Parts: sequence; C-alpha cells; structure tokens
Amino acid sequence: MEIPDSFTSYLIAAEDHRSPFHYGVDHIGIFRALFCRILNGETQGASTIEQQFVRVVTGDYSHSILRKLKEQMLAILLTKKRSKEDIAKAYLAIAYYGHNCAGTKGVESILGNSIQQASEKQIILIVARLKYPKPSTNVVRWEGKIHHRALYIKARHQRATNKSRHRMLRTVA
Repeated sequence: MEIPDSFTSYLIAAEDHRSPFHYGVDHIGIFRALFCRILNGETQGASTIEQQFVRVVTGDYSHSILRKLKEQMLAILLTKKRSKEDIAKAYLAIAYYGHNCAGTKGVESILGNSIQQASEKQIILIVARLKYPKPSTNVVRWEGKIHHRALYIKARHQRATNKSRHRMLRTVA
C-alpha cells in the first residue's frame, strides 16, 4: 500500500526538518546532541529519517558508537540509491507505532479505514507515535505525551509550509 505524500511532509517536519540539506546524516543535529550531552548531561536524538529506516530494517537497536557509525554509512549509501521521499515512505510503511501496531497494517488499524483517507489530525497523531509508540499499559500518561508531540508537529509543519510559501513568492517576484 502506497503511503500518501501528506504523511512524509509531517514526518520531515517532526523528525528531520533539515532533510533537504543533508545526505542521510545531519551533522548539525549530531553536534547539537553532543553539545547537550556534554553541557547538560541530557540525551537527545540526532538520527535522520534515513538512519531510522536503516535501524528498523537491520533490527539493530544496540546503544553503541559502532552501531551508529554503521547506521550512518548505510544511510549515506541509501540516499545515493533512493530518493528521500521513497525512503520516508518506506520507513513509514514498516515503522513501529506501538503495542501490536507496526507498518501500514498497524496504521490502518489505528485509523479504522484506509491510509489514503487519513485526516490531517490523524496523520499528525500517527507521526507522533514514532517518538512515543503507544504502550500496552499506562496509556493515560502516553496520551498527554502524544498530545504535546502532536501540537509540536503541527506547529513545525506550519512553519515549514510558511517558509516554503515565502520562498516561492520571492522567486516569483
């Protein structure tokens, strides 16, 4: 089943807003994550959509530098062979969305209908599950997290859409 384009625009806004500017590895994101780790001791993600796809395909979720380097190399090679849009759609088609819910079949079970008929709100909530997959227990706490993540994604997508429109208007003028 084909993932609609609308899903990928929200995915990029949520997970990899610098996607158009890198080749599978986001160096700015890596430096930001390292800086936050060293300065504040907090862990932040820096994986691109390509890296996330590689992680799901390989099934390697170990916490090691070697895994990260391998993931980055495969992500770079992948972007040489496939378009970012194809990689994003492939990732959404196999991603884990929560307890007993993965891939397009999982998305359709969440939606209760075809993925092609998903509303904007439903798309945002599906993409939000990539960061916060639905657990089998403690769902009330999860609902709060998913609500805040959905607001973040919607705002980030709106900013990206406004920037894109602004760039188009400048090139036309």
